[in-house]
Amino acid sequence: MNDDGEVKRFVYEAWEIRVCLGTVATEGQASGHADLWRDGEHRCRVALTGRFQDSESACDALERKARAWVDDWEARDHSGETGFANLP
Repeated sequence: MNDDGEVKRFVYEAWEIRVCLGTVATEGQASGHADLWRDGEHRCRVALTGRFQDSESACDALERKARAWVDDWEARDHSGETGFANLP
């Protein structure tokens, strides 16, 4: 999708998630990350590395990890004074 290896973009529970992958090596080693945006602000990056059958399975694994992070965040109590720190 763009220069940083973005292969998928979707919205989940009001979060925009952008999945980026590096090249999957012949032995199946791959790495990538998912950037999570909320209200137009970059709030989180989850990373993943491992062996995968192909780039599609690596993308699926990153998508699941990002969704799990959002689910965990949504399940937490947000009544305190803490918020997100700005990411560079």
